Amino acid sequence: MLRRWFAPLAWLLAAVVIALGSAGIAGGLDHLPSTGARPELTYGADRAIAPGLDAATVDLRALSDQVDALAGQGRDALTALVARDTPGLQAAIGAGEAQIVKIQASARELRDRLAALPGLDAAVAAARYSPTTLARYATLVAALPAVDALDDDWARLAAGSVPATELTANLAAHDEIAGQAVRQGAAGKYAAAIRTLALATAQLAAARTVRDQLASRVDTSTLDTWIDRNATYDAAVGDLWAAVLASPTRVTDAVRAAAAREKTAKAQLPQDTSALVVILGDVARGGLNQAVIAIEEARGRLLDAFAAAAAQASPDASPALD
Repeated sequence: MLRRWFAPLAWLLAAVVIALGSAGIAGGLDHLPSTGARPELTYGADRAIAPGLDAATVDLRALSDQVDALAGQGRDALTALVARDTPGLQAAIGAGEAQIVKIQASARELRDRLAALPGLDAAVAAARYSPTTLARYATLVAALPAVDALDDDWARLAAGSVPATELTANLAAHDEIAGQAVRQGAAGKYAAAIRTLALATAQLAAARTVRDQLASRVDTSTLDTWIDRNATYDAAVGDLWAAVLASPTRVTDAVRAAAAREKTAKAQLPQDTSALVVILGDVARGGLNQAVIAIEEARGRLLDAFAAAAAQASPDASPALD
């Protein structure tokens, strides 16, 4: 009796096992490697490529640090400009140009490293790697365009510093030469003072030329006032010396009128160099600030990409990613 029931029961159990096995096979077919739902199927490839992605992520952080250094040199250039530190400005510009060369070399090396990673051709990558690995690779590749415009940004900063440097030199030279003329006039050397004053006036004319170059992108109202007031005083003191030369032994009405104009013009002169700081600040806002901001934005994009790539790394990734 037991033997008669055992045979059908055995066949029933066998049918159940076969049915369950078939369901498993069908389920496996429903989860192709390209969906990323079966990480065990991409595990080997993901592990093999992970060191290369880790190294690329470390390179990306180093590239970000290089861009950070460039931003610092840009800020140094702005500080030197406003402080009328021409040697400091030139040094910052030169350091930035050298840094740009390093950044371009690092970006090329990172591109080459990413291009050398195996099996990332679009036709096969989805079937070979997990979505996380592919997303990490895409993050690294997408970060690189952030540095493409840095060369132009720095060139714009350097170009913007040229008129600023010229303007600083012109205004400083005017003040020095005009001061020499005033000392000559105070010593009674009026003819020599007039000749020296003409040299100072030429420096103001050169400053006006720079002003015309800046007018399309900078508020030059403070600069205009500075130049106009100094030019008015130069003309007034020159007229006074000429009037004294014309009447060396007697105070005439012409001398008195010229002296009054000189006094009024002198009262309108800036009492310190604070106006120059404002002028140079206007120049900085005319282009240099924008260049520095663009560099800072590029660094921010690189840091964001690094953070995303590091977060996508495997748990046993390189400690340098921490």
